[in-house]
Amino acid sequence: MTAVFCRAAADRKAETWAQQLAPFVALEFAVSDAAKGISKAVTDVAKVRRADPSAPPLEHGLDVFHTAMAAHRVLARHWRRAEAVWERAEAADARLATVKQQGLDARGVAQTARAAWARAVTSFVQVERLESAWQRIHSAPEVFGPDGRLNDRRHAEAEITAALWELTGPDWAKVRNVLTDPRSLVFLDRMHRRLESAEPRPGWRAAMAWRWWLRHRRPKSSDPITGLIRAVGREGVLNAEEQASDARVAAVLGETVRASSAVECMNSVLRMQQSRHRRMTQPMLDLKRLYWNCRAFRTGPRKDACPHQALGLALPTFDFWELLHADPARLTQELSTQGKTE
Repeated sequence: MTAVFCRAAADRKAETWAQQLAPFVALEFAVSDAAKGISKAVTDVAKVRRADPSAPPLEHGLDVFHTAMAAHRVLARHWRRAEAVWERAEAADARLATVKQQGLDARGVAQTARAAWARAVTSFVQVERLESAWQRIHSAPEVFGPDGRLNDRRHAEAEITAALWELTGPDWAKVRNVLTDPRSLVFLDRMHRRLESAEPRPGWRAAMAWRWWLRHRRPKSSDPITGLIRAVGREGVLNAEEQASDARVAAVLGETVRASSAVECMNSVLRMQQSRHRRMTQPMLDLKRLYWNCRAFRTGPRKDACPHQALGLALPTFDFWELLHADPARLTQELSTQGKTE
């Protein structure tokens, strides 16, 4: 993921977002949170695209990261309430023990303690039910099911609907609104369209997707037969036609995006600066963006490569310090020359 622009804008209105999106004429899929400004901007840009037959259509998906963050905040509040009720039950037990130790009549205190523990157990059961429902919802929009089969909108919506009835109350309203928004599962629709285009044969498409799941997720199995079957599917030798199909399917799955990861990674870098200085100027934002784009990843599929390298940008160096001290005019000339020769 590459940070292309990072602007200290005066507001987050739709018009401001539309100005930032306008130069990306080849953009086909935008992922964001459910904020009204960027949502309207993407809708407006998509509407303009539809009026131009030569322009690619633009789809908008909602970021699963922000939905999970909102749900975790609500769950945390419920857990804190349940823990407070549990602590009151423990305090009631302590009072009961003190009364018994003093040889006093403990019947009233014992009744209070029993009622406190009943409330504590009820509260914890309710929170555990909420936690279970959220875990079911959280796994619903996964690209693959637990058996390695590709997920789709129909299955994901069924799982969300079946568990959503547990998440009642005003504190869950935001999460429910996002989960029932059709844009939350647009990435699945887009993925299946691209897979069908990459591999029209359903059997081959499912087999190559399963192979990709085996090679990238490395699922473990306690059953030796299942483990052997998966090992063959993962490491089996493919002929030329199968390799080509596998490569096409892998390219689509590798580019399936559910969350605005680059934005959140950049936010983690920017928040450190904000915690120290409380003010973020545009030059500092540009500096942070350059640092992020030149920072080589230590782990993962992009290990030892920075975002600029993953993007395919040809720079004389990817060292942050050297680029910072490079002559801007000379750097611009080199990049312009490369564009002309290509």
